[in-house]
Amino acid sequence: SFTPLTSIPYSFKFTTSNVGEDCFVLGYPLISTMGKDIKLTNGIISSKSGYDGNVAQYQISAPVQPGNSGGPVFDKNGNIIGVVQAKHTQAENAGYAIKSSYIRNLVELLPTSINLPVRNLLAGKSLSQQVSLASKAVCIVIINDDRDEAISSVKSN
Repeated sequence: SFTPLTSIPYSFKFTTSNVGEDCFVLGYPLISTMGKDIKLTNGIISSKSGYDGNVAQYQISAPVQPGNSGGPVFDKNGNIIGVVQAKHTQAENAGYAIKSSYIRNLVELLPTSINLPVRNLLAGKSLSQQVSLASKAVCIVIINDDRDEAISSVKSN
């Protein structure tokens, strides 16, 4: 019965992105020290596989912190290519995102039908315009005020 607060301005890209493609992450990292404003980081797709060779993930160079988990990873056209899952604590700027094709597979297994957005209003816009539009459809979910963690979440219909 969740009703989105805004229309979803982005769509999902289900084909695999290539190593070297730009990527952008929106989220709410470390809110106790960095505040509750949405943050943007950028990087590239470093690998088509994630932690320990996991083919369901990308490795990305965009810096991610606790609080970025669940946040969207966009390509330069404003398509969601993945969702941040983790970072490698023993490496600099090695984050992992679940590929959007695997997210679609999980959504299709749900007992209730969910229509993922298909209209991309971000394509052709500057990065700052994309962030302005997309940030209205990315929210922070605070799990516990006493901890320095939050989950950035991607809204879909």
